[in-house]
Amino acid sequence: MRRFLLHFFFPHESNNQRAKLLHPSGLILIIGLFVFFQVTINQLTINYPQVLGYAAQISPEEIVRLTNDQRQANGLAVVRLDPELSAAAAVKAADMFARDYWAHVSPVGTQPWNFITQSGYSYRYAGENLARDFSDAKSVVDAWVASPSHRENLLNSRYQDIGIAVIDGQLEGRETTLVVQFFGTKLSAAPSLGASTSIVKSVQAAESQPAPAKISPFDVTKAVSLTLLIIFVVVLVIDLVAVYQKKITRWTSKSFAHLIFMLALLIAAFIISKGQIL
Repeated sequence: MRRFLLHFFFPHESNNQRAKLLHPSGLILIIGLFVFFQVTINQLTINYPQVLGYAAQISPEEIVRLTNDQRQANGLAVVRLDPELSAAAAVKAADMFARDYWAHVSPVGTQPWNFITQSGYSYRYAGENLARDFSDAKSVVDAWVASPSHRENLLNSRYQDIGIAVIDGQLEGRETTLVVQFFGTKLSAAPSLGASTSIVKSVQAAESQPAPAKISPFDVTKAVSLTLLIIFVVVLVIDLVAVYQKKITRWTSKSFAHLIFMLALLIAAFIISKGQIL
């Protein structure tokens, strides 16, 4: 074991004074193992959702509160939680799970506004934000605020009501949590500013929080990425120190390749921790 550790992680005679991890073959091996690991995690998530999966830990009331905090901070009136809009949001989330899509418009052409009107809410203005795979309510609202189009929707002064649905299910072969946020102003609640209604659309995606009895595959992948990054940085530093202390002369240097590999791991960890915007 000691010989293996010396060979793989430290400059040694057996590896030509460069840790095997820093050789091209070592980098390829690590990349291959990481890809294999990720494929395995994806399959486990699909086949064993009771072990690797997600469950909602996001409170609709908290999303409403945080949304209103943002509105008040920007000098806007708060929006009221409306049961009809919340019912519409729940139906929209159920429809996305049932038809297996992640978009404003369903595969059969159903617009978000159809769900709103079918719930009995007659609107003059309406807007929709969608979220998936977030860890908590604050992460959802923070991500919406960070995106210009989502922020414009959330801080629209024309909206008076809000509806929220947080639903667990399987989408695109994965267990996940969807958050649907509808905004609206009823026909009877605001004067007309023109013949047409105002529609603001936006979609948001990121990471979700697992149930206590489950393990989040996002968390596992993030932990592995960060661990590999730390190991790689430590080995690279040891290599540089050894070269300086032993005055090792090398004909070639692969520092640029090492930096690219390290940057790739860092980006992977960052993307996993922050999620994606659609």
